[in-house]
Order: sequence, then structure tokens, then C-alpha cells
Amino acid sequence: MPLSQASLIPGNEEDRLLALSRYQIVGTAPESLFDEMTTLTAKLFGARIALISLVADDSVWFKANFGLPGATSVKRVESLCSVAILHNEATVFEDLRQRPCALIEPQVMQALHMNFYAAQPLQTPDGFNIGALCVIDHGARAFSADEQQLLKQLAATVMLLLELRRVGVTLLAAVGQPYPTIPALIHSLTLLAEIGSSGTAIDVNGSPVDSPAIYKEAGHLTELLNHTIMAILAD
Repeated sequence: MPLSQASLIPGNEEDRLLALSRYQIVGTAPESLFDEMTTLTAKLFGARIALISLVADDSVWFKANFGLPGATSVKRVESLCSVAILHNEATVFEDLRQRPCALIEPQVMQALHMNFYAAQPLQTPDGFNIGALCVIDHGARAFSADEQQLLKQLAATVMLLLELRRVGVTLLAAVGQPYPTIPALIHSLTLLAEIGSSGTAIDVNGSPVDSPAIYKEAGHLTELLNHTIMAILAD
């Protein structure tokens, strides 16, 4: 029996959709900064898939997509991102085989062999959850408090980049660009993610660097990035 979409509709849905429309982003072409954010997110967490999703009226649309070539959207009732926007904190399903989500239809999850899902909502400055930054994997896995904190910081970065886009700040202009720091910091995060995913990171003593240390350094970089974007928005 098909599930009803009504269980996925938050109480502030009309205002939430108006907030989403302010960003004029659903259906737009890919953009390199958002693509890079999903790539580095997937690699930082060692996940097969990472998405920047935007939850529209009856569908979930992907602004950026790492690991699902050609996928642009799914029905709202088929996406766990529809569940993620119902909460202000992380939504985590560590083993969907053992503890499936009863709110959505399972066809897409089954087709993707999805057994792990973690997401942090993309919350606008006025408090509306318009989408999510999520990571997805085939195998069940734990998701630590450190990982949840880092995902929260990265989701904040995505939301700040959406704010910059909304107000018309161009980051990747030609020579004389006033804001070169943001792409540079995102590139540094990407390099850190590449090193972490390769398993070859070592400290100054030649000892292997474990994942918590990678998450800590990524958190520091993300915090610096977010403060930089907030300073630009405050100008």
C-alpha cells in the first residue's frame, strides 16, 4: 500500500516552500563549489554517495551529487531527505536493513542498496529547513558524535554558500576577485579529504593519522571557512 506524503509535511510547509523559492535554485545548472562540497563530504566520511538536496513541493532535487551519476531528483515520498528536514539536528540511520524508515517508500533505497544514511538539514537564517547535506553508503556503519558535528559544520557551509548565491556575491570572478579565500579554503578541505580517504596521512613523526584527527582538522578548516563567509555576508 503506497505511503501518504502527508506524514512528511512539516507544520510550516507553506512558509518553508516560500523560503526555498527565495534562493531560485531548484532546477539550476551544476555549480563547481557545490559539486566540490559533495565530493569532499563523501571522501571525508568515506561514503559512496553525498548529496546536496533541496526538498520542493512533491520532489527532492539534487543541487550537487557525488556518486549517483545522472540522478537529478526523486519523489518526495521516496527520499530520506524528506525525513531529514523534519528535524533540526542530524538524521542518522546506521542500519536500514535492521531499522528501516517507515515514513518513505522503500523502492529507491532498495535500488541503491542503501543501508546507511546520515543527513544534516540546510536551515535558512530564519529557521526553515529547505534541504539537506547527506551521505549514503551500501554497508551499515556507526556514525560518531565527531562525525555528526563535522557534518553539521559542512551543512552550515553549504547554507552559507547558498546565501552568498542568493545575494549575488560572485566568488570565482576573474583577476581582481575580492573573495579568493573561500575557493582556496574549500580546496584545502578537498585536499584533506583526499589524504584522509587514501589512508596515507601521517604526522610529523611518521605515525599514521586516524580518522578523528582528520575530522578535527576538517572541523577547524570548516569553521574558518564559515566565519569567512559570514564576514562577507555582513559587509
